[in-house]
Amino acid sequence: MGLDVFGRIKDIVSANIDELLSKAEDPEKMADQMVRKYEDAIKDLLGSTASVMASAREAKAKVDACDAEIKKYGTYAERALRDGNEEKARQAITLKQEQEDLRPTLMQSYVTVKVQADKAEEDYRKLTAGLEKTKARAEAMKNTVRTARVKNQAGEVQMKSAGTAAGLMSQFDRMEEKANRLLHEAEAKEELTGRGSTAAELDALYGDQSKSRVDEELEAMKKALNLTDEL
Repeated sequence: MGLDVFGRIKDIVSANIDELLSKAEDPEKMADQMVRKYEDAIKDLLGSTASVMASAREAKAKVDACDAEIKKYGTYAERALRDGNEEKARQAITLKQEQEDLRPTLMQSYVTVKVQADKAEEDYRKLTAGLEKTKARAEAMKNTVRTARVKNQAGEVQMKSAGTAAGLMSQFDRMEEKANRLLHEAEAKEELTGRGSTAAELDALYGDQSKSRVDEELEAMKKALNLTDEL
């Protein structure tokens, strides 16, 4: 369990935050999840660390018990000799030596597990302290995301406002163009209408002069032919 826990925490600590945030749909939620994963990993590590420390204490207790037995049987042997009971003294010394022979094995087991327990406890305390740094890092990431979100929203509003203003100006341009065209058409119609009126007026005043000239020429021909009187 210990190695697996360390691997999980290592993945969290060494994660490429920028890449994770860029892929996350909700970066703030992901930052909170990272903190929870770290906390869960430390809880699991607490169990394995406590187990190793308990094993170390058990091993130490066996060494202490062995030392106590050695001391006890040594005392028994001395008492037996004082009492003149050499046989009992021999038995006590035998038991004492059995414990003395057992002690190096017990001590070696204790030293091995004690090294493991000390390392596990040190790692646990370091990771526990690192949790606060991870929380601060996650909070900083969340603040960065919030700031970016506010700026993006402001940018969108500005772009929308600029687009609206541009749209209104475009509408005014089209309306102005249409008004100018209507004015130009009206002026053209007025000009055409004015030309027609002038032509009609001239026809009314002078259009019949062509007929007078015909009459005049006809009268001249009559005169030349001496037909004036007959007509």
